[in-house]
Amino acid sequence: MKSRRSVKAISGAVTALILVIASVVIAVAVVGLAFGLFSGFASSGTGLTQVGTGTIYNYTYSSSSSSSSSSSSSSGPTNYAMIVITIKNGGSSPVAFPSTISFNGETYDLDTASSSSASSSSSSSPPPSPGSYAVYIGKPFTITASGGVQYSPSPVVTTVSPDSVQTYYLVFPVGTNFNPSVFSSPSTLTINFPNGVTLPATIVYNPNQ
Repeated sequence: MKSRRSVKAISGAVTALILVIASVVIAVAVVGLAFGLFSGFASSGTGLTQVGTGTIYNYTYSSSSSSSSSSSSSSGPTNYAMIVITIKNGGSSPVAFPSTISFNGETYDLDTASSSSASSSSSSSPPPSPGSYAVYIGKPFTITASGGVQYSPSPVVTTVSPDSVQTYYLVFPVGTNFNPSVFSSPSTLTINFPNGVTLPATIVYNPNQ
């Protein structure tokens, strides 16, 4: 009888210990999730999210419209759609922008030539050519006092910076039939990053340049 009581006592103690350990683990997990202690694991390498709502602007630019502008491959006026989006990268590594993006029914290739040109000693690059898109970290188009459009190339990038919340300016050459008012209601620009993350960016047209 005494032996049986000892076994029951030991079994009860072990069960109680297991329950205490389980309770502690659950409590730590709940606290960790509540205060974001495990966010580093959840977002490592894939933590790309949009901050706020993106904006579309429409510009008609000619290389001869401003003497201080960078020269373009085409002397005639070209329409450009500029999409401004803020992206948060919670990972510790940079993420490359897609080699192609579909916008307004067309497919655009990432303009890496402009990135190379912008990093050269001239620190100047033309707007992307038809069929290509470029990503800037500063606003490349501005309206002059006379109402013209000036192109001032800011640094061109090909990746989303790690551990950052950064605003990016995606510029797409569009045809003369481009109708930006189609995007007056919230629309989605799907960005398929090569690391496997798909970012459905919400964008809305803003007629105020």
